[in-house]
Amino acid sequence: MRTPEALIIRPPSEAGSLLLRVVRGCHWNRCMFCGIYEAYGQPFETRPVDDVLEDIDLLKEYWGDHPRTGFLGDADPLERPVEELVPIIKRLRERFPSLERVTAYARASSLYTKSLEDLEPLREAGLDRVHVGLETGSDALLRFHKKGISQKVLIQSGNRVRKAGIELSYYVLLGLGGTDRWEEHMTETAKVINQTCPEFVRIRRLWIHPHTKLAGQIQEGNFQEQSPEGTVMELRLLVDEITVDGPHLTCDHANNYVSLHGALLKDKQAMLDQIDEFLGMPDDTRERHYRAVGSVI
Repeated sequence: MRTPEALIIRPPSEAGSLLLRVVRGCHWNRCMFCGIYEAYGQPFETRPVDDVLEDIDLLKEYWGDHPRTGFLGDADPLERPVEELVPIIKRLRERFPSLERVTAYARASSLYTKSLEDLEPLREAGLDRVHVGLETGSDALLRFHKKGISQKVLIQSGNRVRKAGIELSYYVLLGLGGTDRWEEHMTETAKVINQTCPEFVRIRRLWIHPHTKLAGQIQEGNFQEQSPEGTVMELRLLVDEITVDGPHLTCDHANNYVSLHGALLKDKQAMLDQIDEFLGMPDDTRERHYRAVGSVI
């Protein structure tokens, strides 16, 4: 009996979700800081719709009637045409009426190519949330890291997603500006957040795998890696610069040095106070903490 295909990666917030592989790998796969799919030797492939639908039926046998959340992967299922995604989402909802939420990874560039009229049927079919790698709002850094998007694309696609009634979950990558452009990294990222008001802002810290293209840029002297304390200062600046009321900010990954969780703007001052309390600790205490926190993807 064939088993459902497994995903390579999923958000920490989807740890308990039913996982459905809609595409294999990442069709962009050029970001300087990411080598996930190359490390697994996974080229981008669009799975036949019938195979995905069959996987849903197989997952039903494994899960029964109990999953509360579902997640679509790998990196960018939203790259697929709407007419292929709608039957997949509908089948998932039909087979699992217990689902309270269905989410997916999505590149901002893929969302940008879809009109409001494209996105609304996805919401009607049952797609509740998209996880988008904002990473940085700086055009200069987006170009350097070869993200294939711009601040304009991030803002326009984000606003379109929210207008369609789909929740927007942004990922911010601390350290992406290195030691010389960290303030630009955070202030420009805050601009995107302030102009889109996503439901979630999820914080990650850059971990440079030795096989990534960014590791080569460091060896060539083209990128100066941010210090642990520098990433904490970045987080403080980001929280301080966010002025829109509504997003939930969370450091929901094990590699964050400071674990913030709260609603903006209601908990903004409490989060700033938490960072300041950490930075006020003795130097050796902070250094021991930095060494103790793992560097993982």
